[in-house]
Amino acid sequence: MSQLINPNPDVFAAQLITRDASTENEKDEDFTDEFDALEVYDLIRNINDPEHPLSLEQLKVTQHDLIHVDNKNSTILIYFTPTITHCSMATLIGLSIRVKLLRSLPKRFKVDIKITPGTHQSKIR
Repeated sequence: MSQLINPNPDVFAAQLITRDASTENEKDEDFTDEFDALEVYDLIRNINDPEHPLSLEQLKVTQHDLIHVDNKNSTILIYFTPTITHCSMATLIGLSIRVKLLRSLPKRFKVDIKITPGTHQSKIR
């Protein structure tokens, strides 16, 4: 049996994030609703961590305020924070986020997924 990289991660409670009050446009079926950071966060918050039976939200790997959506330019930028600075699963986590979004979002979006600056020791060659 292999050893865990981070055997005792900090576990956080799920965030309760609510939308502003509904608008009349939301009731109109012909209105095109734009994507926002909360909608993207809802798509990725329950992805399981590759090392633990916990979600990325529970480990605070993903956070609502680290997601930026630009509907005008059809771009989404997501920063994620590995649980430890030497996490060897960071690439797999980023790939898991990318696959989930490729399967869930319209094809018009270009998605960039990055590690939050200063939170991971990456080898630079």
